[in-house]
Amino acid sequence: MTGEKGFAVHDLSVRYAGEAHAALDHVDVSFPAGGVAAIIGESGSGKSTLGQALFSALSQGAAVTGRILFGDVDVTACTREELRRDYWGKQWGIVPQLPRAALSPVHRIGRLLADVRRGAGRAPWEAAQYAALLARFGFDDPQRVLHSYPHELSGGMLQRVLCAMADAGEPQWILADEPTKGLDPAVWQMVADNLGRLTERAGVSLLLITHDIPLARQLADRVIVMQAGRIVEQGADVWERPVHPYTRAYFEAQPAFLAAVQTRAGDPGTIAVREEDSSAAPAPTEESPAVLAASALTKNMRDRASGKEQRVLDGCSLTVAAGDAVGLEGRSGAGKSTLVRILLGLIRPDSGTIQWNGRAIAAFSRAELRAFRRSVQLVAQNPEQAFDPRRRIEESLHEVFAIHPTLLDEERSAREQVMDGLRAVELTERVLKRQPHELSGGELQRAAIARALLTQPRILLLDEPTTMLDVSIQAQIMKLLLQLREERHLGMLLISHDRPLLNYFAGAIHILEAGKVR
Repeated sequence: MTGEKGFAVHDLSVRYAGEAHAALDHVDVSFPAGGVAAIIGESGSGKSTLGQALFSALSQGAAVTGRILFGDVDVTACTREELRRDYWGKQWGIVPQLPRAALSPVHRIGRLLADVRRGAGRAPWEAAQYAALLARFGFDDPQRVLHSYPHELSGGMLQRVLCAMADAGEPQWILADEPTKGLDPAVWQMVADNLGRLTERAGVSLLLITHDIPLARQLADRVIVMQAGRIVEQGADVWERPVHPYTRAYFEAQPAFLAAVQTRAGDPGTIAVREEDSSAAPAPTEESPAVLAASALTKNMRDRASGKEQRVLDGCSLTVAAGDAVGLEGRSGAGKSTLVRILLGLIRPDSGTIQWNGRAIAAFSRAELRAFRRSVQLVAQNPEQAFDPRRRIEESLHEVFAIHPTLLDEERSAREQVMDGLRAVELTERVLKRQPHELSGGELQRAAIARALLTQPRILLLDEPTTMLDVSIQAQIMKLLLQLREERHLGMLLISHDRPLLNYFAGAIHILEAGKVR
């Protein structure tokens, strides 16, 4: 097709201020116009840096050497005014990975779509044209979406809105950065289909930055594998014939591969739920049975968009005991996070009970409730939101002892106890002086687990703890959790929409559907 431009990268290096190693190290690669190219690799491999460099979206503190040609123009030499005038929002569109952070919370979706058209220098549309665009991206009631604010829509809906916004400006190239993070299978497939639709418009090329191997396999006709700032392998046949040892190890770290290791003997073609080995952990003691039980929970919540009450949990029952590894699966909006908040005693159910060691927590005194919350700890999916961004990791870990002073050992200092927690999750002393943004996603999630362990818990509630991590780091974190379970006889409830991951981790898997656990 005439008029299409591709990217050509020549000897590109990028170094961020304060970092010892380059994020990109003398990269040479080309991205011809047309089709879908996927850049994959573990966290810190340089894939997002390369994508941002191509679209001139690096932070202003990044030091860049080398050239990036878009057509015959070296965009590394363009001023921000030239980029804003000729490229951003016009020839280049972006689907970011965190939709709530990318969208103005004070403007309705219709206004945001109109702003995209205006910024791209395109003729304004009638309301019906915006509605038709949203309908193309799977919205059954586009008029309601147009009149909604971002906070009134689910994460999956917002991700589809971002796809529509990227298309509204009619760019030549679209960068989609981790567009499927944290989505359940149904929404995942919808977003994948929507990304595919973006490429159906004549002249559109898609650059996909992802650790989601199934997504890359479904969409990409070319794959670039990155490690430590360099391209180690690329081509159209990487899936079937990976050559580089890193690529093979990266593929093998996927949850589906790990689950397959646990397949029942004699049935290698089936990914099966692991049989629980009751001898792997000691029996609970009489003094501390550590059983968390939910019985017949119901909860109504008000829908933000319609204002109507809807039943989120409907007679939900679940039990987790010390030493258990229990999985809970459910689509987005099924009530998983609501159930977790009720299990933690943060919100009350409309009916039903939560019992801890045979006693209803609703009857607990303030001191008993504090002890309960110390014993039942949450590890959430967004570790960066679990830490104060203004405080060093050391301060956040020491805060545990300020909240629960009885945890301090008379014979050991708080720092010694903190170091024990770090060693348990395979972190070193160097992380203590760092702020959250200075750690990788995997390091930060390990720090969150360490903080939970400092409370000496008996039960861990793991709410999508690996969703925001790439597959190799996922594997490390899950192996760590299983090791901690065995060593400390911890009960664990893993909440996820990732069935292969649940198969790998859990001895029993429950499904939350229509407000009930089955």
